[in-house]
Order: sequence, then C-alpha cells, then structure tokens
Amino acid sequence: MIAQEYSPGYVLTDVGRLHYVTRGTGPVLVLLHQTPRSWDEFEPVLNQLDGYRLIAPDLLGHGNSAPTRENTIEEHAAGVLGLLDALGVSRFHLVGHHFGGLVAYHVAAVAAERVESLVLSSTPYIDAPERERRRQAEPFNVVPPSEDGSHLARLWQRRTDYLAGPDQGVLSRYMRDVLGHPDADRGHAAVAKYRSEDYVGSYAGPVLCIASARDPRAFPVRHRIRTAFPHAREVVLADGDISAPERVPGEFAEAIRGLHAETVAA
Repeated sequence: MIAQEYSPGYVLTDVGRLHYVTRGTGPVLVLLHQTPRSWDEFEPVLNQLDGYRLIAPDLLGHGNSAPTRENTIEEHAAGVLGLLDALGVSRFHLVGHHFGGLVAYHVAAVAAERVESLVLSSTPYIDAPERERRRQAEPFNVVPPSEDGSHLARLWQRRTDYLAGPDQGVLSRYMRDVLGHPDADRGHAAVAKYRSEDYVGSYAGPVLCIASARDPRAFPVRHRIRTAFPHAREVVLADGDISAPERVPGEFAEAIRGLHAETVAA
C-alpha cells in the first residue's frame, strides 16, 4: 500500500509503460530495486531522505510496470531514461541495489553526462566467467510447485537463508513480488547475458559501492565491481544483507548522504 505522502504515476516510454512513485523537492535521486521486487523495497530508505526529489520506479517487468520485450539490462536502462525524460529530469543522482545496481551501471555508462553520482549496492560485475557461472546456476526465485503448497515454504526458507535474521515484513513483500511475477527469475536471465566489461571507463563521476557484510551472494565478490570503478569509495554495512534497503535503511540512507556531502565539499 502506497503511503499518502508519495505521488504515484505512469509514464509511457519507447520500451513500455513504467509505474513510479515520487516525493519531495530538491536534487533528483533515483532508486532502482532488485529483482523480482518493486519500488517499495526502497520505501524505508525514502522515508529517511528528506531534501531530495525522490523517484522510485518499478523497473520493466516488475510491480505495476509493463513486461519486458527483449529482457536485457539495456532495455531496463532505456526504460529508466525514458521515464526521466518524460518527467523533465536532465540530471540526477542514481542508486541501484543488486539487479537495480546493474541497471544503474548501464544508465551511468550510456548517459554519463546526466548522472551526478552513482551508488551501487551489492552490484555484480558480469564478465565471461560470471556469465558462464550464471548460465549453469539453478533458478533462485522459483521452486517446482507442489499440490500441498509446500513449495511456498521452501521458497520462504530459501530467502530466509539470505537474511541476517527473520523478518516477516521483508519476507512477505518478497513472496508477494515472486508470486505476482510470471517468471520470477527473468531478471536474473537478463543479468546473466550482460557484458559489464564493455563499459569499463564509461563513467568517471563520483561512485560509492555499498557492501552488505551479511549478504552471502554478493559480499564475497564485492571487490569485482571495483574493476570498473577503481576510484570508488566503499562503505560496508555490518548488518546489511540481501535486503539491505529494508533491513538497515538508516545506514543505507546515511551512506548515500555521505557520498553527496563529499561531492559538494569537493
């Protein structure tokens, strides 16, 4: 349920219709969620980011946005840029988490002159070895259905294994988004065919890499994204996990503000 202080809207872009919410005034800050989630993954963070014009879309194929056509990171990035064009936003700060981080990576690569700063949270670096690993990986958000519904318990437990501790709210929202998605691993398929190496050096602006110490998927390989951004600053969230924007929103928002404060001081 959308809180009253957020204004929802829809925009038709060249790659499909996007749903988004916005709030506040000031520098534009765009936040991109992980797959198969939706904009409200960032709601706890948005509540701690006064002083910005906040824009949080449902990426294509997620939430209330249109399905993807090509299912590529490039298509998702085109949707984000189309949304911002329609809203009259020329320059913006950009934040992405997991899958959303890879979309943010591509937006910054192809529209570097528009991106004031870039925050990448638990963002993968997809080169040839990683593409091959993901090609052979088991589905992450899908389990074979069973007549007695026990597959739902298995899916719940699988996600619990990637959280630092139980959280009914986070798990319930995750289950909602998985069950509402016709192919909850479609986003991971888009990630698996991306070529991060093709865009190294494309964005030279301020970069912050947020690493969540209790995220067993991303934390052990957190150094790899620095291949593209050796100048990036890193912040480690000691209690962050795969759902860091929901689990440690205060620390997440503080990291974003810290980067922007440094950028202004410079």
